Amino acid sequence: MDESASNSSLYIFKLLLFVFSCVISVISFEDFYYRYNAPKWAVFDLFCILLFIFSIYFSPRVRVNFISTIIGLLTLYMLMTLLWSPNKFEGVLFVFRFLAFALSIFIVVSIVPKCKLVEILTDSVFYSSIIFCAVIIYERYWLALPYTSQSFSPIGFVNYLGHVLNIWIPVLVLSIYNRRNSTVFLLLGLASLLVLMNLLVESLIRGTILGLLVAEIIVLFAVLLKTKKFQFKYLSILVAFSCTLVTFNLIENSGLSTLRGEITSIQEMDTGRETIFSNTIDMVKDNPLGVGVNNFEYIHQKYARAGTPDASPYISNMKVLRTPYNIVLKFYSELGFLGGSLFLILFSMVVIRAFLNFLKGGFVDAWIFIAVFALCFHAMFSSVFLTPVSLFFSIPLFAVVFSRESLNGIQPMNMRWIWIIVPFVFLLACLSIAKITSANLTAKGYRMGNTELVEKSLELNPYDYFTSLRLYSLYLIKEGNKEQALQSLERAINLYPYNIYMLIKAGDVASQLGLNDKAEEYKKRALDIYPNYYQAKLINKGA
Repeated sequence: MDESASNSSLYIFKLLLFVFSCVISVISFEDFYYRYNAPKWAVFDLFCILLFIFSIYFSPRVRVNFISTIIGLLTLYMLMTLLWSPNKFEGVLFVFRFLAFALSIFIVVSIVPKCKLVEILTDSVFYSSIIFCAVIIYERYWLALPYTSQSFSPIGFVNYLGHVLNIWIPVLVLSIYNRRNSTVFLLLGLASLLVLMNLLVESLIRGTILGLLVAEIIVLFAVLLKTKKFQFKYLSILVAFSCTLVTFNLIENSGLSTLRGEITSIQEMDTGRETIFSNTIDMVKDNPLGVGVNNFEYIHQKYARAGTPDASPYISNMKVLRTPYNIVLKFYSELGFLGGSLFLILFSMVVIRAFLNFLKGGFVDAWIFIAVFALCFHAMFSSVFLTPVSLFFSIPLFAVVFSRESLNGIQPMNMRWIWIIVPFVFLLACLSIAKITSANLTAKGYRMGNTELVEKSLELNPYDYFTSLRLYSLYLIKEGNKEQALQSLERAINLYPYNIYMLIKAGDVASQLGLNDKAEEYKKRALDIYPNYYQAKLINKGA
């Protein structure tokens, strides 16, 4: 490839990354029940698809090395667990997104010159963070839109912002430092950093705060041992966070009492995560082969010890727990000891590689390590890597990490790249379209009270338990058809066998239809999960 063609291709890739990084940071639509994540996942999938199509021109040679072998074995085991997982659609979609993530990193490392990767990463974070800050200022202070923990920012749920700040804050500091000679760039970067730090203090996302500060301390002491000099430039985040804490509390007219409360909150780390971890470990012991890829949510309520002092938080008759808030436990619970161990190897390699790059490298590698460490540290206490924005920005970040070493393998694969990518792109597109269209039809149909739209949604994706629940409500309340309502509930229960809410409702409807044996069966299943739940005890008693 000649130099002009190479520069043109690099420009196209940079434009693709910048546009999608800005869009995924702010996009949301009211036409979805999950108004933030649903459209962001669509953007993530579309980015990967376009990147794969773009890569056909380069035909990168896939080589067999240690990393590709682990990824291949892990993927095969994920697919095998679909044999016993209750929700196969969600499992297949997870496998394809996992592969899309891994292949995207490989493509970026293969087609982008190493000397340009850091610049591309810092610029994508710089521009997307500016757009994000502009949108949040416009929504909060110009339009005065109300916000809650569920709609804290254009990224959505408050903790999801923390996932992204793990990457944005250290990379933004690096971006500001690299472009410090440009006054415009410097001022915009500092303004963006100020907004992000204030959001971090306001949200008090402890995993992000601790991850960033611990990473800075590690870097500071490693540099001190290496150079025998105390370099204050590696305390940028700590200084910025401390100043923001003080100014934020003064602006809120709450004095230092709030500051002390925030520090105490960070020290206590009282989140209930330990009970989730304990219950998930029991889940792993009972399922040494795993419960099925991406099926933690559908099985964990069996182990949640509802109604006891050791109950997993966030679980009740009306609430579900989608993740164990620990990425390693998620893979161990879903893929058992073998699959969990394979993932742990990959996970550890990212952190170790970033740390070794830092020890061998310089200033740039130090800030890349801070971002990687904070991200992986937070992943041990939250759903990092399971949300679209954090996963998207992890692609260029991890590409920088692995571009620092040679990834040449034992032997290149003979199969042409186009025969690998084309079927993968087609299947990922089909899965993504089915998921996003189904979610849109369900939300729109339920809001309008249009049963037919929700039925079409279920035809498109029969593995969406939430659509079945919506149909249950429509059949029962709007149509007055208890038989169809029960059928919809039973379809959802097949996908979600230990959901307390659905079991109780199914028992109630079965009792009303005179199906006493079936009502007793659902009552027993509900009480096995939640022995003292009074509403379950009322089933089939005419209450």
